[in-house]
Amino acid sequence: MGKYDNIGQLMHLPLASIDTEESIYESEFIINAAADSILSTDGRNWIPIIVRETGNYQYEVVANHFIYVVAQQANLERVWCIIIEPNEQLIEQAKVLTRETTPKLNLTTASGESILSALRYLESQPASPLKGVNVIVAANRIEEADRSKWSDLTPITKLKCGITKGKKLDALGKVFYVTPPPPPPPAPELVSIKKASKEEIVERLNYLSTYEIGGFETLNTDELTELLFTTDKSKWKSLNPITKMDCGVDTAKVKVLKTVFTV
Repeated sequence: MGKYDNIGQLMHLPLASIDTEESIYESEFIINAAADSILSTDGRNWIPIIVRETGNYQYEVVANHFIYVVAQQANLERVWCIIIEPNEQLIEQAKVLTRETTPKLNLTTASGESILSALRYLESQPASPLKGVNVIVAANRIEEADRSKWSDLTPITKLKCGITKGKKLDALGKVFYVTPPPPPPPAPELVSIKKASKEEIVERLNYLSTYEIGGFETLNTDELTELLFTTDKSKWKSLNPITKMDCGVDTAKVKVLKTVFTV
């Protein structure tokens, strides 16, 4: 029998051939009652365990861990299982469908309606830190924000929507995640500001502006290029004179310029 030949099949597997790396936290009463329910009927678990193959006739539980624990308590020799492909996304789906994990929403691209739905879910949980937060206002503020550059959920605390650092922000991590933007490509090689051609200055300033590095996206790169190219720089010993040219480049931006220019 080849590896993964049984994907998608319902199989009656020996309980001894199935392992698990996870624990469930359920009361002894519920587990014992469920085991008695199986034994008092036909000894069959009508809700199958979801397992993946780990070796030759060896399996691991990936979802419906409660059924596995109950089967152990009932001392079943065999249990009904469905074999799932060992794919992380499929396994995550199985855990979501069995309510063993909470689904998460990509806040980078989520719609306002989806954001509000997730916030209302969090608000409804017992002892939720979001009690008292106007989730409609919060959802609207989050939807209106430019989330494309977020690398985590921290910017939410600056939206004045009632969600602050600590328990409120931590609670959001249970239902939201963000997809950080990809890192910019490597910067153009360093070039002397004194010897750089106009094209070389344009290339470097456009790089900083395009990838929004150091706030250069807020500057007029055409005007800054013309200024840097035409200014007499023969006596410059550093890039600091740029801060006195009334062009929007301060000390912090000079530090950024040092990544693409030398003197």
